[in-house]
Amino acid sequence: MLIIGLIVTFSLILILVTRKVPIGMAVLFGGVILALFAGLRAPQIIKIILLTFTQKGTQQLILTVVLISILSTMMQEYGIMDLMIKYLEKTFKSIKTLLFIIPSLLSTFTASGAAIIAAPIIDGLGDRAGLSGPKKAAINLYIRHAWYFMLPIAVNLINASYISNIPIKQLAFAQAPVSLICLITGYLVYLHPLKNTLMENVAESENKEQKEKPFLKAFLYTSPILLCVLLVFFIPSYLALLAGCLLAYFIRQKNIPFARIVLNKRGWPLIQAAAGVMIFKNFIENIPELKLLLEQVINLGIPLEIVIIIMTVLAGYVAANLTVVTGLLYPLILPLVSPEQVLPTAALIYTLGYCSYFISPIHLCQALTNEYFQVEMKDLYKEYKITVPVMFLASLFTYLLIR
Repeated sequence: MLIIGLIVTFSLILILVTRKVPIGMAVLFGGVILALFAGLRAPQIIKIILLTFTQKGTQQLILTVVLISILSTMMQEYGIMDLMIKYLEKTFKSIKTLLFIIPSLLSTFTASGAAIIAAPIIDGLGDRAGLSGPKKAAINLYIRHAWYFMLPIAVNLINASYISNIPIKQLAFAQAPVSLICLITGYLVYLHPLKNTLMENVAESENKEQKEKPFLKAFLYTSPILLCVLLVFFIPSYLALLAGCLLAYFIRQKNIPFARIVLNKRGWPLIQAAAGVMIFKNFIENIPELKLLLEQVINLGIPLEIVIIIMTVLAGYVAANLTVVTGLLYPLILPLVSPEQVLPTAALIYTLGYCSYFISPIHLCQALTNEYFQVEMKDLYKEYKITVPVMFLASLFTYLLIR
């Protein structure tokens, strides 16, 4: 019955996610179904759900996700992001440099499908550099997403940290080699061959440029993001994000009612997802037979790494969502490994899940970017022929390195 329950649960979650049901609701439904197959009764199920919201980890995760949504909204609604891009263009006049920096900085905008924010900017820069539509789409997607293996204010990494109980700085450092290898590869494949073309209309008088001090203004309008990334290594994520929100408020350029920022609906799916995966984690922890079942599978002689790779790649590609991957597999797999192997195993699941999610045709960022640039999936995959295999190999290399 438990095996049937696992198959039904995983299938239900993946089907619901592909049918555009919010991730939090899909995972919650799946968890309830699994609990019923495991023999838990309705009062026990309700108790687990309610207890989840009393746990410190759940409360901190939800608060962190709320603050990420608020910071992203403040940067857009207060006009900070527009000025950040304006002064970045004046500071780094090379189109090649801007094609790397802008998607990198806008990777901090972590709402679902947020790659579309950078698409118009990349489109304009790419036209000046003579890039094709597929190459512009690949640059926008690959460089942006390469940061998410180690970006400490990325929602997926924060979720993974709370689900696994691994400090986020440990996960970020462990997975940093994947990001660095991908970023170097992305630069060498997509940007290095370009001529070092300068931005047009930047031949302003030296006096005016010195008076404007574009570098200082670029730093000022980027500072809320930079502050969060720096502080998160020293204080809890929610406090680092709160500091970034306060700084964004003080340097705002538009007087938008703060209630409009806080009540913005774009962050609601992220909050639902955070709550859903924590509830699912508690369901699995209250079904001890699951651990015994997986141990029996491993005792058949199948290496745990093979089980992890197959489950992770399939879940990542089909669900096209990393929160689903970590929410399902961390509670199942991590209790089976020795304490010293928890971090390498968590990193392997995260990085391989991310690679599979990245290339999924229903990955929202990819779908929106393709639509914006009028690019077919097969043409985008051609641009990935070097960079995506490197991403997968970097994930396996990093696992072997830290194991």
